[in-house]
Amino acid sequence: MATATLSQSMPGPRGLPFVGGKLNLIRLLTGSFQFMRDMHDTYGNMVAFAKNDPSYVFAFGPELNHQVLSRADVFEVSGGLLRIPKGTAIERLLKNNLAVMNGTHHKQQRKLMQPAFHRQQISAYGDDMVTLTQRMLDRWQGESEVNLIREMKQLTQRIAVKTLFGLYDEAELDRIGGLLRKLIDMSSSPLFFIAPFDVPGLPYHTLLRLGDELEAFIRSAIAQKRSRPDDTDVLAAMMHVRDEDGSKLSDEEMIGHAFALFVAGHETTSNALAWTVFLLNQHPRVAADLLDELDSVLHGEPPTLEQLGRLPLLEGVIKESLRLLPPAGLGMRVAAEPTELGGYALPKGTTVIYSELVTHRLPELYPEPDRFKPERWATINRSTYEFLPFSAGPHMCIGWAFAMQELRIVLAMLMQRYRLSIVPGTKLGVDIRMTPRPAMPMRIYPQDRQFQRVSVRGNIHKLVDLR
Repeated sequence: MATATLSQSMPGPRGLPFVGGKLNLIRLLTGSFQFMRDMHDTYGNMVAFAKNDPSYVFAFGPELNHQVLSRADVFEVSGGLLRIPKGTAIERLLKNNLAVMNGTHHKQQRKLMQPAFHRQQISAYGDDMVTLTQRMLDRWQGESEVNLIREMKQLTQRIAVKTLFGLYDEAELDRIGGLLRKLIDMSSSPLFFIAPFDVPGLPYHTLLRLGDELEAFIRSAIAQKRSRPDDTDVLAAMMHVRDEDGSKLSDEEMIGHAFALFVAGHETTSNALAWTVFLLNQHPRVAADLLDELDSVLHGEPPTLEQLGRLPLLEGVIKESLRLLPPAGLGMRVAAEPTELGGYALPKGTTVIYSELVTHRLPELYPEPDRFKPERWATINRSTYEFLPFSAGPHMCIGWAFAMQELRIVLAMLMQRYRLSIVPGTKLGVDIRMTPRPAMPMRIYPQDRQFQRVSVRGNIHKLVDLR
């Protein structure tokens, strides 16, 4: 086994004086997915961002995905660059959740949360998904055009808030969803990092105030649920769980987990829905075959959970969309100790970046990797380290089954009722979070089976072969 030091032997481009590989980190974080693919094609599976700079490395492919994601004690998740005042509401929201926990603490917290995502519990959320989707489709009646990104975000936001907190009032659903949405937007503002000062007018100040308001709402929801033992939402399920020794989630832990679940279950699912509808629009034959399958099983009705298991092409369409345009194009872990990876020695503190996007484009796993071919899923069965839209290992997304159920229900209902067609000539790009940019205007028609491909512009063509 190779034991050479990183600086001596790991391949990678030359770094600039004083900045090393930081310039390549900037290229990566500004959305250059082609940069990742070029690094893999040029240097192989293990790549340093810059020679003689052990700070950041790429680890590409399923074997290295397994080594990084299955060894959670060695490759830890990190809280990132956030500088939040201790003891504030926003600190409890952003740092007290599974996404930034490690070791025994993560294992214990995940175990306590797991009952909220057992198969039977997820099935119970299906009615809410159907009801809220039906409301959206009814609202589209008579519309000629919608911004699909905005519509999908509003829908998944409502589903997330309803299933998390059990809210029934639509105005309250939108108020809390809007509060959560604004908090996410503020936390990703460049000014948040550049000017982390509690001064009115700055995103940092606004974020702290939003955190106070959101925490107050969740605490109130927890208090109300203590008097309603029959509630079946996610928050209620988390409240009722006890470990073998009687331990349970504290209010502060439930607050952090609830926020993290909203973020994970809202943004990524809305993107996946928008991309899947777009890909079906670009592939008329697949859209027609899918509608035939839906009609033969559902006959125009919303799907039951039993019927969802009898829709293999729907499953293939969703998997293929998640393969081509996964909810995240990359992930990061930090070496908690000196270790070895792929035959190279890594010092403590090395940031290891793995890529779902690159893994999903490996031709040995997926022939014609840039093509949308849902039929491939009828004959292949990939491991979670080969197909990882929800990551893999101990930190695999706890709500992955919830997301898959939501995707299947929404798409099945939408496809039966409407044909959506993107406005010709739309410029469509993809950012680092795999969000469609800047918009996805869709013309709405009653489902008439007149499927046809419409030309679009933008860097989507660099990620998907739409010929």
